Amino acid sequence: MKLRRKVVITLLSLLVMTGCGVGVLLGNSQIQKARVLDDNRMEQGQESDESVLRPGSEIVGENSRSEESATGGSQAFSEQELQDLEDYSQAPADNGCPYYVKVNRQMNVVTIYALDDEGYYTVPVKAMVCSVGKNDGTPAGTFQTSDKHSWCSLVGGVYGQYAYRIQGQIMFHSVPYYSMNKGNLETEEYNKLGEAASLGCIRLSVADAKWIYDNCPRGTIVTIYDSTYAGPLGKPAAERIDLSDQNAGWDPTDPDEANPWNTGKPRILGGGDRMIERGCTYQPACGVLAVDGNGKDITDQLVVQGTVDAMTIGEYPVTYQVQDEEGNPVIVSSVIRVVDTISPEIILQEEKISLNRIEASEANLFASISSVVTVSDAGDKLGEECIELDTHCLENENQGEFLITIGAKDASGNEAEPKTLRVLLDREAPTVVEPEQKIFTASSEKNLEEQLKKAIVVEDNYSGVQQVHVSWVWESSKESYTVLVTAKDNYGNVTSTFLHDFTFSLE
Repeated sequence: MKLRRKVVITLLSLLVMTGCGVGVLLGNSQIQKARVLDDNRMEQGQESDESVLRPGSEIVGENSRSEESATGGSQAFSEQELQDLEDYSQAPADNGCPYYVKVNRQMNVVTIYALDDEGYYTVPVKAMVCSVGKNDGTPAGTFQTSDKHSWCSLVGGVYGQYAYRIQGQIMFHSVPYYSMNKGNLETEEYNKLGEAASLGCIRLSVADAKWIYDNCPRGTIVTIYDSTYAGPLGKPAAERIDLSDQNAGWDPTDPDEANPWNTGKPRILGGGDRMIERGCTYQPACGVLAVDGNGKDITDQLVVQGTVDAMTIGEYPVTYQVQDEEGNPVIVSSVIRVVDTISPEIILQEEKISLNRIEASEANLFASISSVVTVSDAGDKLGEECIELDTHCLENENQGEFLITIGAKDASGNEAEPKTLRVLLDREAPTVVEPEQKIFTASSEKNLEEQLKKAIVVEDNYSGVQQVHVSWVWESSKESYTVLVTAKDNYGNVTSTFLHDFTFSLE
């Protein structure tokens, strides 16, 4: 697994994104604008949408970002700055479109990315809650968009607004309608946004489907994938419709002036409680839409109050507020829950290590193995206390090759995928065999040392002898020499032995 790239947020972005101070004014100025294109909208395009899937070709090769480009230019950041937990090593390069779209099937989230200064789509600007296909009905892969239709017929005699083809019969579009009538919404299906519900297409609210329709031209790259990580902006809160409401047949986000949800007073949509991953690029108004009494988008006038520390797990109350032209306020309260659901990652600096009897002792075994283990959690390096080792296979063993299972768990209880380390064990030091012949005549001390090393046999039954040292001392009480033999094997086990009753003479 590749490490996620850390992206430093500028001070200005921090002030906007973290909601510091009493109130923060947010709006479209935060999001990189794209040109709105007229792609020959068809009022009654009869394209089949949610039928049996037909596999198509994926986009490969030329838009893929190299590892060197992905990590070049990144900088260190303080704990107060926000991280981006996304892995941008495969972010596509600029293909002439303003945005890149990623669809997380597992979390039912769409995230929109703009270009960075290096020409890659790594800047998260917008997130949307969606409904993908049930039972993996939405194909994974990377594709490019093609034709689009303001209305499109779907399987089952229903219809969708702002349908935009991704691949084959898979499209972005609104939640289905029973007829080509904006007041005839399948409201029960609308309330499933945020969970898998379609036959394969990616359902969105009308406002979100229209945003993609208007801002993403033909040829926009779309990647559909699975991950437990919702994305750098998290998962927006889905708007819910009371089925008994007289306006329940309309999508409340539809900007149509005839939308009966427009009662002359401003509304704030998508302002419910939501959850973000610890360390993500917190965007205070992610998924929140403010409209005036006529349904006009006034999100740029939205004020968010409340501070969220995206680096610290907890619940943070925030309020969204907007005023109409007469200064009448609308306030929606929400709770942002910062959670840690991402498992740490175990990185082995070595695939195998050798341990001697000291390194493999009960006192030192953990330190010996953990010295080649690094545990990374959302960009943070965890301490040794998070490492778990299964070393039972080494018990009562003196030498051999063994497989040690290494686990890790972060403070939130998320467990890393275990790794296996090969351990070559040698707990036995070399043995020294005392020679029968102990009378030596030498031309020099160096020559005597060489003779002793040849005469004294040093053996090691596993890793082999690395070094042998001999020295001697005269013992007057015995009128002979005592020889000290020190030997080390290739794993660092050392033995020292005294051999007695040697007779030496130098010519």
